[in-house]
Amino acid sequence: MSALERVSRLTRAAVFAAVCVVMSAGGHVLAGGTPVTVWTLFVGMVAAFALAYALNRHERGPEIVVTATAGAQLLLHELYTRSVSVSITQADHVHAGTNGVGMSVAHLVVAVMSGWWLYRGESAFWLMVRLWGMAPLPKLRRLLVGAVEPFTPPIRVVLAAEAKTYRGPELVRAIPRRGPPALLNAR
Repeated sequence: MSALERVSRLTRAAVFAAVCVVMSAGGHVLAGGTPVTVWTLFVGMVAAFALAYALNRHERGPEIVVTATAGAQLLLHELYTRSVSVSITQADHVHAGTNGVGMSVAHLVVAVMSGWWLYRGESAFWLMVRLWGMAPLPKLRRLLVGAVEPFTPPIRVVLAAEAKTYRGPELVRAIPRRGPPALLNAR
C-alpha cells in the first residue's frame, strides 16, 4: 500500500469516526441530559476509527456504510449509557423505562442520516480518485464534447447470388411513383 493510500484511508476513517462520535454524543447529551466524559469520547472515537479503517480499503455501497454507521451509533449509545457515573441512579437516568427505546430510535435516525451523508462523501471521494487516474486529454474531451464516438458502419460483403430485392409486408403498400409527373415525360 502506498503512502497516499494510507493517508487516504486514515483521513476517511477519521472523518467517519468524528461524524459518528460528535453526532452521537451531541444527540445523547441533548436527548439524555447526561454529559459524556472525555475519556468515553476518546474510547468511542478509537472504536469508530478502527471500524472505519477496517472497512474502507475500497469503495463501499450505501448498505455497508449505513449499516456500519448504525452499528457504530448503537455501540456508542451503549458506551455512553454505561459510562454514566454510578452516582446517577437508573431511576434518575433518562434511559430508564420507555425512554431507552426512544433514545435508541433517535440514535438509529441519526445513524441513517449521517450514514447516507457519509456514503455520498465516500462516493464523491472515489469519483475524484477515478477522475484523477484518467488520462487527461481524451477524458477531458469526452467530458466537454460528450461520449459520442463517430459511427463507423459495419462492412459486410454481399455476394451477387445472395442479393435479392426485399418485398416484405412493409413495402406492399408503397406506391412506385418516383420521378417527374407523367405529362412532362411525354414527347
